[in-house]
Amino acid sequence: MDRRRDEEISTPPTYDLGEEPAGAVFASGEPRRYEDVSEIADGRDRGAIVSAIHLPVGVHGTISIGADEPAAFGDVEQQVAEILATNAAVAFSRAKREQEAREARDRVERLLARINGLVQDTLEVLVQATTREEIETGVCERLTDADPYAFAWIGTADVTGEELTASAADGIDAFDVSSYHRELTDERRLDASARALKERQRQVVPDLTDTDDPSAPDAAAAGLGSLCAVPLTYRDTVYGVLTVYADRPDAFDEREQVLLSALGRSIADAINAVESGRILSTDRVIEMELSSRDPELLFSRLSAQADCRVESTGTLYEDDGSLRVYVAAETGDPEAVQSVLDGDDTVTESTHIVTHEGRSLFEVVVDSSVVEVLADYGAVTNGMVGEDGVTTVTLELPYEADARDVYDLLGERYDDLDLVGYHEHDRPVQTREEFQAALRERFTDRQATALRSAYLGGFFEWPREVDGDELADSMDITRPTYHQHLRTAERKVFEELFG
Repeated sequence: MDRRRDEEISTPPTYDLGEEPAGAVFASGEPRRYEDVSEIADGRDRGAIVSAIHLPVGVHGTISIGADEPAAFGDVEQQVAEILATNAAVAFSRAKREQEAREARDRVERLLARINGLVQDTLEVLVQATTREEIETGVCERLTDADPYAFAWIGTADVTGEELTASAADGIDAFDVSSYHRELTDERRLDASARALKERQRQVVPDLTDTDDPSAPDAAAAGLGSLCAVPLTYRDTVYGVLTVYADRPDAFDEREQVLLSALGRSIADAINAVESGRILSTDRVIEMELSSRDPELLFSRLSAQADCRVESTGTLYEDDGSLRVYVAAETGDPEAVQSVLDGDDTVTESTHIVTHEGRSLFEVVVDSSVVEVLADYGAVTNGMVGEDGVTTVTLELPYEADARDVYDLLGERYDDLDLVGYHEHDRPVQTREEFQAALRERFTDRQATALRSAYLGGFFEWPREVDGDELADSMDITRPTYHQHLRTAERKVFEELFG
């Protein structure tokens, strides 16, 4: 084809799908030859083109070849053109696959970079935070720094478990959850956040403009497109719910959902760690008293079957993970209590220590206990009593802890759980000097002298550096009298430590 004819068709023609000739060839997948293009009744001006052949190129399009003389394309020319079209289809397919592979790699690299950055930033918050407030606020801030997230908030339930409110939030100014509250007892009015908390499963709203979620209209009006809500779960308890909004619909694919679910678990782990440590040093605490008649509780079974009041006087964790509980039973019949303990499947070991004035003391080893469960969630058990088949537990939580989480935890494990008492108070922090002063006030002069001389004289070393006769002589008293003073002083020390 000369230069003049090249210029005549410099603008490639376009055809509708099925339109003669190229559109029809693409639709049918079969080549067509025209000895005279005037046969094509489409009204198009083909200039100097007299004959033509049109061949499909797979799913990519067609190749059209024209000649300035009639019947220019015979069988041989068509075979050559078909080879050309086949090679072109292979090349186009390979180029498309390579382009798709490059685009996929680019998407994955961008996704991994975003995920790695988000995870790293979030974990940095979790590691450095020292309070629950810092965790919640920091997480929301980090999430909204990452596209396509535009808003994030964390909600917690009140101690009764009846209302969900926001405790931290960050994101676009057009959306506000500071006055958010949702009744958790009304199934008909639960939104995605409340449902994620209550059902302990992540919830996704792909399009906030096309849903019956009761909170969606406000979010959509603020320009938000979709949301994902994940529960903050640690073992058997839920610390709250994290709700993340994106600025477009369908932003939360399976990868995003898995990522946010994993972050939710990490947030809950961090909250648990902070609150478990805080109870050891906090000055202000929440005190709760809970009771249950559930026979799954050892003290409920023991008090009912032995027909006596039982009380925990102390616990000790063993190296193998078991728990040693010292149980005082108000009975002069220790055999009845021992019989119940021997027949209990949860008791691995039990020993009757002593019975004195109608009160029997037992040492009991169990594999698991409500005390251990509470300790895992940052609570300190101050007392546990079983009477008439009812176990009453008194516990302390850090002031900023979510008491509802602990209540829900026990409520799921034990039936017939009642909140008997709840109040907040300051727990006095006693210095070493104050402890020593308080202990000294309990001693008589003779008791203090007996204890001090025994300690300083090496009476408690092994082998002993001094015996009771020498210590008694130093105080100018008889040996029995000295030991009476010493034992009374020791008992007062142990009362301060274990009472």
